[in-house]
Amino acid sequence: MASASASVQQISASAGEERPAVTAMAFVTDAVAQGRVSADLFNMTLGKANIREGSIATALAITEWPRDLDLLVVDLGDAADPIADAAALKTAVPGGCVVIGVGRINDVALYRDLMAVGFNDYLALPLVEGVARRAVERAFEARERGTVTGNVAAAKDARPRTLAVIGSRGGVGATTLAIAVADMLGNRLKEEVVLIDFDLHYGSLMLALDLEAIEALREALDQPDRVDALFIQQVAQKKTEYLYAIGAEEAPTGGFQARPHAAGDFLRSVHRRFRWVVADVPRGNPALQRQVIEASTDILLVTDLSLPGVRDAMRLQQLVHDIAPHVHLHLATSGVIEARRSAVKVADVERTLNCKVDCQIPTDMAAALAAVNLGKPVSGAAPNSGIVKALKPLVATLDSEPGSARSPAGSAGTLMRLARSFKDRKAKK
Repeated sequence: MASASASVQQISASAGEERPAVTAMAFVTDAVAQGRVSADLFNMTLGKANIREGSIATALAITEWPRDLDLLVVDLGDAADPIADAAALKTAVPGGCVVIGVGRINDVALYRDLMAVGFNDYLALPLVEGVARRAVERAFEARERGTVTGNVAAAKDARPRTLAVIGSRGGVGATTLAIAVADMLGNRLKEEVVLIDFDLHYGSLMLALDLEAIEALREALDQPDRVDALFIQQVAQKKTEYLYAIGAEEAPTGGFQARPHAAGDFLRSVHRRFRWVVADVPRGNPALQRQVIEASTDILLVTDLSLPGVRDAMRLQQLVHDIAPHVHLHLATSGVIEARRSAVKVADVERTLNCKVDCQIPTDMAAALAAVNLGKPVSGAAPNSGIVKALKPLVATLDSEPGSARSPAGSAGTLMRLARSFKDRKAKK
């Protein structure tokens, strides 16, 4: 498969405009449409664009796109599943690239589905003179205003990101933090973020957001090869302008087990629609937990200030190091035990896990209760709460490039020393 880098020509800016130089490509099967697209790009005085005979299948065969690609016009006429192909193409090209589809079907539902997966416009054939030029101008104007459809705030080469939120113990607030982080991240980036509750039996994410849990998640993990862009569009429920959620409530007697690699395959499909995924990871399903960790780019490990919590955090840290050494591991302390009243201190946690705590979440029952009563993220129900203030620095750093996982603690001896120290403190009291 050929690289597009050598064949793409840079287009010069018009002498009468301040528009910076851009690059453009077009894959169109219809000869008349090729001529229209070429003429319209020249009439805009942008210079020479690379116009090829081909379709979206030709574009999908390209393995390396130029990082500075600004405009892509692509023919969807021969696509068996135009929405799925469009979603895959939008994921492959640079994040800031304007993508305009052309095709023989004149249907508003198709147009809306293409807009939903990140296309900037869709033009039905035959093309009249000037229609492609006007569509490109509108798209560039929208991009300059910072309102390009889809991945607005992302850099051109931004990669899909999955943040897995894992609690070392039940009750440490992992679900509450997952919801808040996703909401804050979406608002900060002005970009749609999807929450996924992978606890199919006892997950509370959908309940917390007052959304309907559906069976589709189980079906997706049972047959991940059948998940397409339309499926994702239908099952992702919208909560706010930038926040979507997917979750299920399976009967505990069902005995469902996800297929090997199902979570990773499902997440790849989700990333065709959403660049950012925040996953609430179950503690009671080790197989699914492992799959989500392996497919993640970032892990937020949440522990309380208790000896069992620190012990299990150390175990999870070791698991992350063993199966996903590529991820960036973030560490947070939370739970009902306040730091000043706990015998286990934050410094003890850092010493035992051999890494710094990124975020210390204070106990704020009023904010948590307000979020539950309103069916909103805590960041929406109580934006001035201590929880939100503590999360802001973490959220601000999340969209940087993922780093490597932090080294696990050296041995169980550190934990034993912590346990003895904990008992000595209790004895002194």
